[in-house]
Amino acid sequence: MLFLNDIIDPICKSMGEFGEYLFDINVISISIRLILACLFGGVIGIERSTKKHAAGLRTYILVCMGSALAMLVNQFAFLAFPGTDGSRIGAQVISGIGFLGVGTIVVTSRNRIKGLTTAAGIWACACIGLSLGAGFYTAAIIATLISMVTFTLLPSLENFFVRHTKTYELHIELETRQDLKKLITFLREEQIHVKAVERNAAYESSGLSVYTLNVVHHKAKHKNQENDLLEQLRKLEYVNFVEEIY
Repeated sequence: MLFLNDIIDPICKSMGEFGEYLFDINVISISIRLILACLFGGVIGIERSTKKHAAGLRTYILVCMGSALAMLVNQFAFLAFPGTDGSRIGAQVISGIGFLGVGTIVVTSRNRIKGLTTAAGIWACACIGLSLGAGFYTAAIIATLISMVTFTLLPSLENFFVRHTKTYELHIELETRQDLKKLITFLREEQIHVKAVERNAAYESSGLSVYTLNVVHHKAKHKNQENDLLEQLRKLEYVNFVEEIY
């Protein structure tokens, strides 16, 4: 049979009596959990700040520290008022943080969604805070390391795959709406498959006919061929402007 005293964080367990003291609810353990939440949230927040993202150092610190505090309150309530739900406040943090994340997500005039990674980072930071508030130091440390690897190293890997894909998103501005048929005919002649065409309503008052195209360039084997395609499109008399959307 598993007893509550047997459920202890691996790091705390390896530290003997002092580890058990950290796992308990007392002034020192509360202080350490909240301070670590500020440090872990700050580490992620600094990386986000250096890249000029909407949510930066202060946002991540407050999210992580607030989540840790919520979990500490949850534990205190569970011990002070036997029979209460020991996961209610933590569960509300998980769902409630979504409102903060939504504020970082925007749709640009070119129908691109920005801020999803920031929103996911805020949500993950809240979970790290909950782990620290619960005394689950090991999970919080590992999650912070994984988050930093995701933010700092994986963009290069992601860009590698993006550079070697044959699927592109094009922002293209045509002189008239009738020119769309000419454009699609041209792309098909170049063995470029048009997967989706979306009219951009943000440019209605400009007098141009603006679209976002999702295409597959079957002949493209390297980046230069993609650039050649863009140059070909720019030379078409009915194309006012074209660029790839990243």
